[in-house]
Amino acid sequence: MKLYQVNKQLEKLILQLEPDPESEETPSDEKGINEDEIIAQIHALRMQREDMLQHLARLVLNGRAEAAALKTEEARLKKRRDALEAKEARLIRILDRECGGETTDLGIATLRYRKTSRVEVTDEAKAVNWLKRHKLTDAIRIVAPTVYKTAVRKILNDGRKVPGCNMVEDRSCSLN
Repeated sequence: MKLYQVNKQLEKLILQLEPDPESEETPSDEKGINEDEIIAQIHALRMQREDMLQHLARLVLNGRAEAAALKTEEARLKKRRDALEAKEARLIRILDRECGGETTDLGIATLRYRKTSRVEVTDEAKAVNWLKRHKLTDAIRIVAPTVYKTAVRKILNDGRKVPGCNMVEDRSCSLN
């Protein structure tokens, strides 16, 4: 029996014990059912309901414990991943230094270089004032006035100058 069925059955049995306000008779009297039998059934159903509720509580506690264990495992794996990523970055820097910026076939992989660019903000206050004056507020984060570099990149790529900002040519290194 399911929990909602137990609750429904309990409700029916309890209604059989409640007297009619006008006649003071209970439905069990009309049907010739012994009240002790009904009370025994109610007690049995309540025990069954309590067992079901305890089972649900165990499921919740087990789920909570399992989630906590997974959270701990996630933290452990993240720490391990971060360490491996830091090691990779160190090793790439060594390869970059040794290959001197030239594409190099290493047998199992090729070290390649490509041009990249990024916005460098040298004077944020000047940049913010200029962007506000020229109504380019989409290039400014209003919460804490900072330069939105992606939007400034578009402005700089269009050939306009933004005081306090310039395009810096750089390179990135990848191992394929």
